[in-house]
Amino acid sequence: MVSNSLLLTETCKFKLEPTEEQRKVLEGLFSTYRSMVGECLKRAISMKITSRKRLYELIYRELREKFRDYPSHYVHTAITVALGMYKSYRRLSRKRSYVKPPSIELLKVILLDDTHLFWFNWGSLKIATHKGHLVIPLRLHEHAEKFKGWQVKGSRIVVLGDEYYLHVTFRKVVEEREYEGVLGIDVNEKSIDLAIIKPDKVRFVKIDISEAKNIRDRYFKKRQSIQRKTRGKVKARLLAKYSGREKRRVNTILHKASKVVAEIAAEEKVKPVMENLKNIRERIKYRRRMNRRLHSMPFRKVQFSISYKSIERGYKPEYIDAKNTSRMCPICGELNKPNGHIYKCRKCGFQADRHFVAAWNIATKLQMCRPLPLAAKATEALKAEVERIVIKC
Repeated sequence: MVSNSLLLTETCKFKLEPTEEQRKVLEGLFSTYRSMVGECLKRAISMKITSRKRLYELIYRELREKFRDYPSHYVHTAITVALGMYKSYRRLSRKRSYVKPPSIELLKVILLDDTHLFWFNWGSLKIATHKGHLVIPLRLHEHAEKFKGWQVKGSRIVVLGDEYYLHVTFRKVVEEREYEGVLGIDVNEKSIDLAIIKPDKVRFVKIDISEAKNIRDRYFKKRQSIQRKTRGKVKARLLAKYSGREKRRVNTILHKASKVVAEIAAEEKVKPVMENLKNIRERIKYRRRMNRRLHSMPFRKVQFSISYKSIERGYKPEYIDAKNTSRMCPICGELNKPNGHIYKCRKCGFQADRHFVAAWNIATKLQMCRPLPLAAKATEALKAEVERIVIKC
């Protein structure tokens, strides 16, 4: 198998530490940038423009005349941001009638996707402004060490309250490694189930992430209590506090779990295979309580995290059609409706954990896996004690 080059892209956040004078310049820059985006957005909405070329031809000269002191690249990025906001609003308004038009007052980002606007150094950011070039110190952290030697592709400045952050996008070329089998990955509410299938072995692993579900349930009850007992600014402050805490704890669990999956893929030299879950939330239509539970499941976040961690190790994931992966018997191909956590085939009598059945089917949907003699080895592996890994916050 010939190895190919994989393009790995990741974003790292740095906290900026501007002086008081630099802070005033940044405040003015944000205010002007909002005005640029606002005028572009107003023109795009009024004329229903979705073409970047057309909006550029209509408004570029006008904005250059109005904001002469600012580098022209801010106008370019303002057009990009405005079109993104308008397209998102138009897409959502087609699905829901109550969607409000985007508000520029909520814009807290300056896009710096052109290297003429910024120069990133390890320890400082040099940025072009209406007051000349500013060199703003930034705080480095241990996680950023891994990106030394990577190529800088773009960045954005984000303001949160009185603090400024720099989000830098790094890019690296990774050589794809040869693989000896496939890794079927089934993402569930309480676990990530793996089926490792190679010509000489079959192995099943259950990664328990039920702590993430428990955290979401606890914080849901906290939010209910806050909404009943408080109001106004106190309510908003407490909701923001607990929402951020919940998000951080859940993300910690998901990152730990996805790291385990990527390490297993590298250790076993197998190609990760996952379901294509595009538009899955549109297909979730149950009662209110079940909808809340299922919509809170971070399907795509888990898959995205597994994907870039696997690519970093040289194994690019594949995505397959999710149809019938939980219903099809991997032994005889009969379609059955799972009952609880146990899958039982009414035709051949095969019985196993339904999540492992789904992971097995996901793996075998990849073309290279089909010729392998799976049934006997996989059945023996399922009867044996399955490896279980518990992830805690």
